[in-house]
Amino acid sequence: MKPAHNYPILSLLHQIKTWLILIAAALLLVVVIPVNAQQSTSSGNAIDGFPVMLDGQEIFRVKQGIPGVATAEERAAIVKKRLLNVANDSTILPEAIQSEKRGNELLIKASDKILFTITPEDAIVYNKSREDLAEKAIKILRASIIRYREERKIENLIEGIVLAVISTIALLLFFKVLQKMVSKLLAKIRLARKADALDLRINNIQVLGSNAMSYLLAGFVRLGRLAIILLSLYIYLPFVLSQFPTTQPLGNSILKDIASQIEQLTETFVKYLPNLLTIGIIALVTIYIIEFAKLVILELGRDDAYPWFYSEWIQPTNRLVTFLIVAIALVVAGPFLPGFGSPAFQGVSLFLGAIFTLGSSSAVANAVAGIILIYTRAFKIGDFVAIGDTKGSVIEKSLFVTRIITPKKEVITMPNAKLLSSDVKNFSVVQRELNQHLVLYTTVTLGYDLPWRKVHEVLINAALATKYVLAEPYPFVLQTNLNDHNVSYELNAFTDHPELMPDIYSNLHQNMQDYCNQAGIEILSPIYTAIRDGNYSTIPADYLPDDYTPPTFGIHNQNGN
Repeated sequence: MKPAHNYPILSLLHQIKTWLILIAAALLLVVVIPVNAQQSTSSGNAIDGFPVMLDGQEIFRVKQGIPGVATAEERAAIVKKRLLNVANDSTILPEAIQSEKRGNELLIKASDKILFTITPEDAIVYNKSREDLAEKAIKILRASIIRYREERKIENLIEGIVLAVISTIALLLFFKVLQKMVSKLLAKIRLARKADALDLRINNIQVLGSNAMSYLLAGFVRLGRLAIILLSLYIYLPFVLSQFPTTQPLGNSILKDIASQIEQLTETFVKYLPNLLTIGIIALVTIYIIEFAKLVILELGRDDAYPWFYSEWIQPTNRLVTFLIVAIALVVAGPFLPGFGSPAFQGVSLFLGAIFTLGSSSAVANAVAGIILIYTRAFKIGDFVAIGDTKGSVIEKSLFVTRIITPKKEVITMPNAKLLSSDVKNFSVVQRELNQHLVLYTTVTLGYDLPWRKVHEVLINAALATKYVLAEPYPFVLQTNLNDHNVSYELNAFTDHPELMPDIYSNLHQNMQDYCNQAGIEILSPIYTAIRDGNYSTIPADYLPDDYTPPTFGIHNQNGN
């Protein structure tokens, strides 16, 4: 087993090996292109002529062919091949390139090798004498061969290898430093996430939590690392290729492509500057309008300013107005966005419109219902409400749904569209807005044989003994109905804790039973009948005297005997 302290060294070697393999693969991908690629004829035509290339550079162009022998393109290819052979033959000195007149022809020769012939037709095409054409061609050919051979000297090759090695080492060190910086940055992001310090908030509204933000930031860091690596390789490869004659044309071509792309991006950016300035002005004006609208809404919501605008409308109105202003700003700025009006932009717009139309009918209905509920002030968060058969406290009120927690601690989510079509009973609003108290009421039926004043007194005492029932306002009893066999007594009591309704009702019913039993009042159901003689009392035994015995049956005649 290897010592533990060797692991960092092995890891470093492994990383260097990986980078070297990647760089070698990139170089191999480029070098496998045939060496003669730089000698390939660039674009040419019959009007501009066909270029004669040496080492990837254009020497001159051939515009005229030789009738019956070769076309202009074939002639350029022949001259290129002969020139390359001469350039690779070190025994032929550049000074050996001379012109020779033979009959009606003017030859350009390198020692005893004929490179090409300048015909009278060439003089007509170039609008120069054959002697002037020959003199110019000799200068160009000599300079091209000298440059071709200079670049292939051993000293230049060694210099190119040294520069390539130095640039490779510099690239590896740069990658190593980049990796360390990225690792430290990712570690800081992880620590900030554990400390829950990455929340993204806008106007005290949490947009993204720490986990989501850490994921996004880590992704951006890794994406930036990849972009920097690709950019480094994009610069490194042309530089290395340009150090060697065989790959120099390809390297120069890549560098030209880079320069062309940068120039194109710069030109596009400069052309887009007026639109960008317009978008900036629209954004600035939009921000000021939003801030002004917030000030106006805040002023409307002051308690002593406008009684028809309630303070709880401030926040939702701010959001709604901000949304409308931003939507209008986007419509105005749309024509100035890049790609506006293109088929791709139109396709995306149609796709989003179709999704919104087909899948958002219920969502729109809930959103509209949510807005209506906000401005109708049906309830607030914390209110104790009854919606249909559901009773509970409102714990969340959003644009699409409302959540209620029942006394059984069940959380019920109701779509706002359904809630808007239901009757909503709010037990908290009377105390909050009217400075009054909620009335709790319950009904009990008692026989006609009981004095109603006594019943009222007993029921009121039972209410006063109940926790959270107020002594002021004073409880009261209403006789709501005179039934066939009994009287309906409705006990009404006030409370300032509507959210405790289930507990208050339970305690109130318990006290009503206790106080009625203490007063000798039997609570009978409307259909309860009893023969008093010979039957035990329905009053609990705890409230009866110790010597209590059930009454006997009694038979009396008309005289009372």
